[in-house]
Amino acid sequence: MYRVLSRLKRYIKRFLKVKAETRQTSASRLRSKISKVTMLIMAAVLISLFYPAENLFLPLDFPRRGEIAFEDIIAPFQITVEKSQEELREEKESATEAIPIILVYDGRVVDSIIHQYNRFILSADSSFKANRSKLKNASKSPLLYEAILDSMGAALSANFPSMDRDAILKVLKFGKINRTGEIISDILKNEIYFIGVMPNLGILPGPKTRSIIVRIDKREIFVVRDKLLDLSRAYVNFLTALNNRSLADSIDVDIFYDFGRHFIAPNLSVDTFDIRARRDAAIAEISHVREVVLPGEGIARAGSRINESQERILEAMYRQMGELAKGENLLAPFLPVLARMILVLIAFLMLYLYLFHFRNQVYHSNPKLLALFLIYALELFLIYIIGIKSSLSIYLYPLAIFSILVTVLFDAEIGIFNTFILALLLGILHRFNFTIVIMMMIIGTVACYSTRHVRHRTEFFRSIIYLSITYVALIYLIESFKVLPNVDVINLIGYGLVNGVLSPLLAIGILPFFESIFGFTTDITLLELSDLNRPLLKRLSLEAPGTYHHSIVVGNLAESAAKAIDANSLLARVGAYYHDIGKMEIPEYFVENQLGIRSKHDSLTPSMSAIILSSHVKKGRLLGEEADLPDELLNFIEEHHGTMSMTYFYNKAKEMGLENSSMDDYRYPGPKPRTRETAIVMLADTAEAASRTLSEPKPARIKSLVQSIINDRFQSGELVECPLTLKDLSDIGDSFVQILVGVFHQRIEYPTKEEDKS
Repeated sequence: MYRVLSRLKRYIKRFLKVKAETRQTSASRLRSKISKVTMLIMAAVLISLFYPAENLFLPLDFPRRGEIAFEDIIAPFQITVEKSQEELREEKESATEAIPIILVYDGRVVDSIIHQYNRFILSADSSFKANRSKLKNASKSPLLYEAILDSMGAALSANFPSMDRDAILKVLKFGKINRTGEIISDILKNEIYFIGVMPNLGILPGPKTRSIIVRIDKREIFVVRDKLLDLSRAYVNFLTALNNRSLADSIDVDIFYDFGRHFIAPNLSVDTFDIRARRDAAIAEISHVREVVLPGEGIARAGSRINESQERILEAMYRQMGELAKGENLLAPFLPVLARMILVLIAFLMLYLYLFHFRNQVYHSNPKLLALFLIYALELFLIYIIGIKSSLSIYLYPLAIFSILVTVLFDAEIGIFNTFILALLLGILHRFNFTIVIMMMIIGTVACYSTRHVRHRTEFFRSIIYLSITYVALIYLIESFKVLPNVDVINLIGYGLVNGVLSPLLAIGILPFFESIFGFTTDITLLELSDLNRPLLKRLSLEAPGTYHHSIVVGNLAESAAKAIDANSLLARVGAYYHDIGKMEIPEYFVENQLGIRSKHDSLTPSMSAIILSSHVKKGRLLGEEADLPDELLNFIEEHHGTMSMTYFYNKAKEMGLENSSMDDYRYPGPKPRTRETAIVMLADTAEAASRTLSEPKPARIKSLVQSIINDRFQSGELVECPLTLKDLSDIGDSFVQILVGVFHQRIEYPTKEEDKS
């Protein structure tokens, strides 16, 4: 599963990857510009339409519930306030539940059962009369008496096959057929079939409906749902009635129950057609109008707080105004949407202008612009869910997540500028609400400040402390203007503390997604990659120990130089660690790994040697991509040699008299360094390697060597594409000299044992 996700991530990164502006063709530059414009328009349109969608066609300054009316609001015409869909749904449900369930009493079933019962009693009584003399004569012989009863039971069972023979025999043995018939008949008529019996109570519709109407011929009887009988309940009621009769009459309850329950059958059915007709009629009577406000009636007085009812009236008024305006101008209802879209578009245009003039590298990277817009979308989605859908406090809006993500992924300056852009957007989309604007500006700025230098995830706890303190102070100041009770202020402060703790923690969880998919290289990522036990570095130390040691020293040089010119020292150091990983494939062809053995290049032609040496750039890039290294580190692998020529092999080819030898055949493929950090690693790489050739590495000689290397790279044009100044080059040279002098420092000569003896 992990491999599948890893491949999917690499595919997405390759799909999103855009070449640098300097390496794009005219066609790719045109596509890049089209993509930028498309993202800008789509962001403005989607935010305008879907945030918040339910207020889409209402004016932005529309007064809402809980806000203060700045002037008297009078109804300019008759306002019809319609019920909301939720209210209509609830009323329809209530009307539906108010309609009782209608059951039809089938008297024919009861008549048939009572008729069958009476016929059985008459048959049993006739059988007793016909066999009276036999029974009297057999009274002294139990076996003969039982045989006569069995014969009577068999005859009755043949005439009444639906009845249990054992139950018939028990009744015949009990005797008193007429008395038995009276008791059971009375219970059936007055307690079981008085209302009727359902086949199963589970078939009744609407569990919330408790009222039942039983229609018996033309009469309708109201019954509580709990009193309704089905077969199982009817059996229980029949048994209970027999137990009550046993107290007054000497009867065997078990015999009567086994016999009488055969005459209980369902006779009630649900009249679904009548129920549906009554419910439809009840729903049709529901009015869609909540209330009507006549022209000239006051809706709200100046200085009063808008309540829920007034908000509905104002919504209806603006909608009717829109309908009236639509008759005069078809575009009138769409003006609020258009105005919102234009304002959002202006805000994002300001962002584009800022990035174009002050952060050109970000502006020309479409994946990074896409990531920035996705962070905007994520923040607005969270605010939409918490504030609008859940109606929670404004102090629970996770405003800090946006600023933290932008600051960590880009830098603090971009983070603060985007914080102000988001504050502007929230002010527009929340009807020019100043509270949310000031909250976003202050909370976002504190979040940017507290996360501007994050190298460990534990440093987010510093942001939690700063944000919590800011929330407490800011909420207290804002709510002091509203003169709220202390209890309410304390509750709001609690919301702020919860937000201050959760927002940085959520940002930590979201951060790896943007780092991984969009190729951001944060300080946290760089520190993880600087671990010398990472697979690539571990393999480099084992397979090419000379290159590994060289990379560590270059890393120290690059880090010191980057600090001297205020560049990204961590990026420079980690980039230096990985810049030569391509040499792992054939380490024996590079001098730092040829530990006293004869050089393999002695048996190769100069052109082949040049191809082998230059190949480590391409192989390093492939190894880095397989290891999922960020693009910023892959640039070090590609650019650390630039397009420098391999002079040694070129001169060797000329000495050998090889024809058609061109300097271009002995150059590294490039590209040239395009950032200060990759340029520093290029200079450090050459300086470290050249310093190894000094026979007497004294400070003056080291300084002269470093200066000549820097001058050579500068004059050959290798540094023309990176933003290094002459002062930067001077500071870089000084830092190199300081480190190299420390590396090649002189030690005290200790006397040998022979010298000690003398």
